[in-house]
Amino acid sequence: MQLVAWIVLCVVVAVLTRNRPRLYLSAVVLAWFAVPVVGSRLVTGEVGGPLSFHPATWLIAASAGVQLLHNPRAMAAAVAHKVHVFLALALVAGAAVTVTVIHRGSFVVLVDQLLAPVIFFLLILAAGLPDSGLLAMLKNLLVALGTAVSIVALAQTLMGQVIFYESGFLTQYWFDPEDNRWMGTIDQPLALSLALCMIAPLAAGLRRPVLQLAMLVLFGAGVLASQSRLGIVAYALVAVFAVLRSRIPWQGKVPLTALLAAAAWFAASSTVSAGVAQRFADDTGSTAARADALEFFLSRWQDFMVAGEGMSASYRVSAAGGLITSLESSFLMYAVDIGVVFALLYFGVMAVLIARNWRQRACPGLALGTLMGLVIVQTYSALATRSVAGILIWTMLALLVLAGRQTSVPDEAAAGASSGRAGPALRPVEAQLAAAMRAAAVR
Repeated sequence: MQLVAWIVLCVVVAVLTRNRPRLYLSAVVLAWFAVPVVGSRLVTGEVGGPLSFHPATWLIAASAGVQLLHNPRAMAAAVAHKVHVFLALALVAGAAVTVTVIHRGSFVVLVDQLLAPVIFFLLILAAGLPDSGLLAMLKNLLVALGTAVSIVALAQTLMGQVIFYESGFLTQYWFDPEDNRWMGTIDQPLALSLALCMIAPLAAGLRRPVLQLAMLVLFGAGVLASQSRLGIVAYALVAVFAVLRSRIPWQGKVPLTALLAAAAWFAASSTVSAGVAQRFADDTGSTAARADALEFFLSRWQDFMVAGEGMSASYRVSAAGGLITSLESSFLMYAVDIGVVFALLYFGVMAVLIARNWRQRACPGLALGTLMGLVIVQTYSALATRSVAGILIWTMLALLVLAGRQTSVPDEAAAGASSGRAGPALRPVEAQLAAAMRAAAVR
């Protein structure tokens, strides 16, 4: 009954906000940052089973359905804008659904981490192509949410307790309050580190040195609370980038750098960093486990060349192969789950979108943050577990596409004006597809 009530609420919200996409898009991102998977049952009432999707997934489904009925032209225009991307993603989705159904894999993971995020990518493009302000709004929302979860993680570190969703986290095999590794309101410490390393580069777009300093210090504290070794190294690079690429004048960057260095020294000498130092000294076998996982995959990859064994099958395959952990890489796990070819296609689409929009100037730090996400998810089971990883990566990819468009359109328009012709034109294939979709929508 609680699930039915939540679905009805999602449909009502989708209908009421059908002309205000900023609201339902913000609600989805907010839901993933505020409600971890272990807290989903408090919203939907579903503890497990085939309908235990994250609450935000239901809102994505409702919003997509309403937009298809209410504004099909915008959806068609978004598909036409990146037609090759959506064709590739459709192939991946079809293959993933097929092997998951055949092998009875985890349909919940498939929807939460692959299908729903890709649909959300489409919704952002459909709303953002005619609304140039959506990019800045969602960017600011991500920075605000990153700040909020960092504050919660810092409070957890100082208080030594979960604070929120404690009963849910205590059911997770990996969670031990004595380890002093915290996650804010996100699903795992590594997911918190991932999110902050992706969001932190956006601080390069802040104009006020005090605000930029506060954001970078808070994000750094959050990464430190997660005790992720890779996260700390990655964040150090991100912080340097954010300062060097910021819009602050050079005379403001020097004291900002000095203050950040002082904050880093203080953190390194505090008791908070003791656990991180211990993990650098003794990784408890995690590096060896990753090496074993890679060796195991390389010895078996031909078995999954075209068809995988369904979502989450990689856990079973790695256990059967004698590994004490998962394959510890989103690509390796997807290769087993949906097939090597489709895993290459899926992550290849991400890489192409980043490369094509790397030089965008509309949102400093966005390309680096997205690249950080693509790299870090290959170091643990980020996209093979239910967490904020999937929705965050596809949200930032969508923003990157919008930023690339906002950068290229003025350039192309200026070039057209100087040569006496009109602004940017669609390529022949995209123009024909767009015309066909618009004609179908009119009918």
